[in-house]
Amino acid sequence: MPVTYRIDGSRFETQRGFWAELGRAVNGPDGYFGRNLDALADCLRGGYGTPDDRPFRFVWAHSAVSRARLGERFDRIVAVFADEGVELELR
Repeated sequence: MPVTYRIDGSRFETQRGFWAELGRAVNGPDGYFGRNLDALADCLRGGYGTPDDRPFRFVWAHSAVSRARLGERFDRIVAVFADEGVELELR
């Protein structure tokens, strides 16, 4: 069974806030999990808080709120998950 990380789209309004929320979801308060799209791709390959020995996935709650707030940046973030083959469930 994969490890599931939860992103809460109601907790941020900016791209900077997204990076903070993503870091919190994976590595706890003030955690790091990328601060740009290239770093996100690197982190999704494993070794930055995600398990190396089993699959992991993400659930993005309130994703419609995030889409409205982030605009086209939202689509670019989602594309990185797809490009890296990491499951991202938008709720």
